[in-house]
Amino acid sequence: MEKPPRDKEMPLWEHLAELGQRMKKVIVLFIVVFIVMWMPAPAGDGGLLSVVTSFFVTGEYRPLAYWIFSQTINPIVADLNKTAQIKIALIAGEVWNPLAAVMYSALYLTALIVFPLFVYEMWLYIQPALYPHEERAIKKYLGIALLLFYGGNLFGIYIIYPTLFRFIAGLSKLLGVEQIFSVSSVVNTWIQISFWTGVIFLTPLVMAILAEICLLNPWYLAEYRPLVYAAALILIAIITPDTTLISTMLTFIPFSILFEIGLVWTKRIVKKCPEVRRHREF
Repeated sequence: MEKPPRDKEMPLWEHLAELGQRMKKVIVLFIVVFIVMWMPAPAGDGGLLSVVTSFFVTGEYRPLAYWIFSQTINPIVADLNKTAQIKIALIAGEVWNPLAAVMYSALYLTALIVFPLFVYEMWLYIQPALYPHEERAIKKYLGIALLLFYGGNLFGIYIIYPTLFRFIAGLSKLLGVEQIFSVSSVVNTWIQISFWTGVIFLTPLVMAILAEICLLNPWYLAEYRPLVYAAALILIAIITPDTTLISTMLTFIPFSILFEIGLVWTKRIVKKCPEVRRHREF
């Protein structure tokens, strides 16, 4: 078999050197963004000046990473605290929890921002070793993968997380339990839900890639739809952080929709696969 047209014979150390140069850009950007995430966030609706006044004048320090997280949790807490029945407070819980909350949120948000550059640099690194049809296939699905992953993150942050938080707060009130939450656990739940929802949203893409290389038969998979849904429900229940099954069901619903979309999509892709066509005719 002929080599890819742009593939060049290179010693291993040259490959590693090139990979190191590309990863250096990613690491530098990661460090810069991570530092920015620790900068004071704007106070109120102000601009750059409010960043200065929020720390050097007022003495208040709200790291940008935690401020971004608080934009999703504070409206929920404020809305629930308006009622006389539900009062919520976030506490440190342990000595290092406030630092851990900022650290985790800064690391995750930095990873989300830097991830596209990482994907781009890895693409440039492997591109010369690809055949033209492989390159076309990756180009076709790479942008879709990023959109699905970030779309899943947003769905987890703005749909699943608020619903779960409101449910837990309401349940605590019914049980007569004081609603005081550790800020570190709240941030960890926020990160876990957003990340795993992003991964779940990649379902149709994974199906499309398997169909592209003729390893998936959508008609055969559709026959075992109940088993697929049962296995997915168990897996989602394992990876979601709560035991109430609220986030499990809220994640399973978009999964089932995306799975059905994936079936329709892959039926068009596998038309070029003779083995799949024969199985369908059979």
